[in-house]
Amino acid sequence: MISILYISNTAKMSGAEFSLLSLLKGINRKQFRPVLLLPEEGLFAERARELGIELHIIPSMIRFGEAYFLSSLPRVLKTIKQIVKIIQRQQIQIVHANSPRAAYIGGLAGRLAGVITLTHVRDIDQSPFSSLTKSRILGFLSDKIITVSKATADAILKVNPSLRSKTEVVYNGIDIGEIELKPKKEIRSRLGIPPAVKLIGSVGIIHPAKGQDILIRAAARIKAVFPFIKVLLIGEVFHPDDAGYKIKLEKLAAELGIIENIVFTGFRNDVFDLIQVLDIFVHPAIFQDPLPRTLLEAAAFGKTIVATKTGGIPEIIDNNISGILVAPGDVDTLAEVVISLLQNPYEAERLGLAARKKIERSFSIQQHIAAVTAIYQSLGMAKKTSRKNYMI
Repeated sequence: MISILYISNTAKMSGAEFSLLSLLKGINRKQFRPVLLLPEEGLFAERARELGIELHIIPSMIRFGEAYFLSSLPRVLKTIKQIVKIIQRQQIQIVHANSPRAAYIGGLAGRLAGVITLTHVRDIDQSPFSSLTKSRILGFLSDKIITVSKATADAILKVNPSLRSKTEVVYNGIDIGEIELKPKKEIRSRLGIPPAVKLIGSVGIIHPAKGQDILIRAAARIKAVFPFIKVLLIGEVFHPDDAGYKIKLEKLAAELGIIENIVFTGFRNDVFDLIQVLDIFVHPAIFQDPLPRTLLEAAAFGKTIVATKTGGIPEIIDNNISGILVAPGDVDTLAEVVISLLQNPYEAERLGLAARKKIERSFSIQQHIAAVTAIYQSLGMAKKTSRKNYMI
């Protein structure tokens, strides 16, 4: 049995954490023993405990949104020392950092303890790998670098081609069985939305990069054709620094005269229920979104998807086949496409069915788990071989 220490620098839940949770849920416990390390209590910790995952909390860990400064060096050293002790005490063989920032401490602790280290990269524009110096450091600290899309891998290798042999693409996966078993609930009545009203929406943390302001501006144009249109903005501010953006979104909706058409749902545990009742799922990201999990989920439900052509999104959505892709920030085209699909339900249904088939073919949770565990096993064999060669 291979013991793996997973490190996340946040206990809040967003796409990266949900993806790791899916891996922890489906990994073969007869072959692998997962141990999770977090900086604090939170929803991630609760979900992990529900799965029976052994959990350790290190409060000194640098959290998501915090930077590594010289003044934080004592915290960093304390954290690394504690992680090394956990690795030794738990007989950990692989350290799997769920982000490059978690890899700074996890990778160094793993190196000091003499175990295999792995870094999962789920960002493009905001990734430390966009810096050559940082990519060299992370390359030294990583035996393997997993990226969630080809676009993410390409961004890393453009900066530092020397990491090619260590870098491997593994798409995130969706549990189709869980989707199929999900009963459709009557959400519209709870939200006060009549059955005849057209309903579009997006899912994601409230952040400028996610482009919620673009969707609100498009909604003002859509309202000219569908006066009672409702737009669900499903998600909440992930970092306190982004609270001002949410205020701007509310002011924008008021200025455009569509405040009654926009519904800020906040963070929801019933996201799947909300996705199911949407007529159109919109993902208006304006940055290079690596592989948005919400698109995978919407596609798994067979939803009609309109998204921006950026990052790894075209790896999920084939334009005009399994969804419609528009240029980032193009308010007019986004509005026109949504209006057209709302007016042509048969075309919308065709796109949704094709999206569902794409998920079944290329983005199942079984494929994801098989690919990741194959990497674990290959790294383990390589480690054993190198030790034998050294002994010889």
